[in-house]
Amino acid sequence: MDLKGKHVLILGLARSGVAATIELTNLGAKVTASDMKSKEELKDTVFLENCGVQLVYGGHPLTLLNKCDLIVLSPGVPSDLEILEEARKRDIPVVSELELGFWFAKAPIIAVTGTNGKTTTTTLIGEILKNDGKNITLAGNIGIPLVREVEKAENKDYLVVEVSSFQLENIMHFKPKVSVILNITEDHLNRHKTFENYIEAKARILENLTEEEYAVLNYDDPIVKSLVKRVKPRILPFSQKEELIRGIYIKNGVIVIRENGKIYPILKAEELGIKGSHNLENAMAAVCVAWICRINLNNMAETLKDFRGVEHRLEYVKNIAGVKFINDSKATNPDAAQKAIEALKEPIVLIAGGYDKKSDYSGFIKAFNGKVKKLILIGDTAVDIESCALKHGFYDIEKSTSLQEAVKLAFSAAIPGDIVLLSPACASWDMFESFEERGRIFKETVHSLKG
Repeated sequence: MDLKGKHVLILGLARSGVAATIELTNLGAKVTASDMKSKEELKDTVFLENCGVQLVYGGHPLTLLNKCDLIVLSPGVPSDLEILEEARKRDIPVVSELELGFWFAKAPIIAVTGTNGKTTTTTLIGEILKNDGKNITLAGNIGIPLVREVEKAENKDYLVVEVSSFQLENIMHFKPKVSVILNITEDHLNRHKTFENYIEAKARILENLTEEEYAVLNYDDPIVKSLVKRVKPRILPFSQKEELIRGIYIKNGVIVIRENGKIYPILKAEELGIKGSHNLENAMAAVCVAWICRINLNNMAETLKDFRGVEHRLEYVKNIAGVKFINDSKATNPDAAQKAIEALKEPIVLIAGGYDKKSDYSGFIKAFNGKVKKLILIGDTAVDIESCALKHGFYDIEKSTSLQEAVKLAFSAAIPGDIVLLSPACASWDMFESFEERGRIFKETVHSLKG
């Protein structure tokens, strides 16, 4: 698509917005970029003026639409802003940075979405492909804007892209070679308003696919399985619970692939380097993608054994005086935190709480099931989670004003053999820039403790 000389408006100047601004400027577009934050808050973006970009801070005035051919929306910017509603009335196209990246991508895209497990699965797919000799690039919601990578990926075999509901809301032609949906549970209701809207946003990953593409779907998730009715591509399912006529499933404790009546064993589920039922789900999805890409089965099995997960996701930090510390800062919703609790066998002192996404914490609290011995709460949701816990009969709760203090309280409450687990069940934006910053501060505090 030729954008030379076109007037493009970028809304949002975080990582994706800055990357889109630079790429569009290089393509000869006349770029204006705006953000709700002040110039002082975004002083790191002022350099864009030297590239000929017009920068507008402190809001999105409607006058920005007076000369506008296209709007590129950063993932963190809400889709219901007044300027976007007005743009749609004027028939000005609004696309996500993901869509923009797709326009210029030369390598086939493997796209991974789902409520939980996206980063782990995206990273694992990348490792399997790399270890089989494929030339790949990771991008997307994993923290690397797709638009920044497409130019470098000219000679790549695949772009492996983590995709969020925010990015999918404003696609037009986005069509991956392989689309993966891991699971769909309630999340981001503060943004999407209803669970139905959230499901529809996730399902958009499938809407442009034809019989030439593939969809990898989790048949154990009823919502994901129901999407089969609306897709045209070739489907390769996976399941922990049922034996499939075609797909990836568990047979006598072994992950197997079944195709054309033949069964191909990969490895025992217990041999996976990442542990827990949720990680078995992630690994099976990665096996589906690897099978589609015709990866050598021995190479696939070796990578599955060696892969130990990603930072901030059930990440072992340290053992102090017999107490293990686990960083699960990436658990930004109740379902993710619940899976973390279920994956651990030892008694848990749990640190939770954070930014309010209007989530229901009932399932999360019920998962404590005698395993969580004490709950320490931080952040905006502390009162709501405490109220929910009390309602379900869990009373050993303490609130803290900082994560550093919460870690010290948790250590004081733990005994040898316990785990201190940071698994917040909430986003981080009330106290931190990102879940990564939250995880780093947790680890730094742990390393500062004396046994």
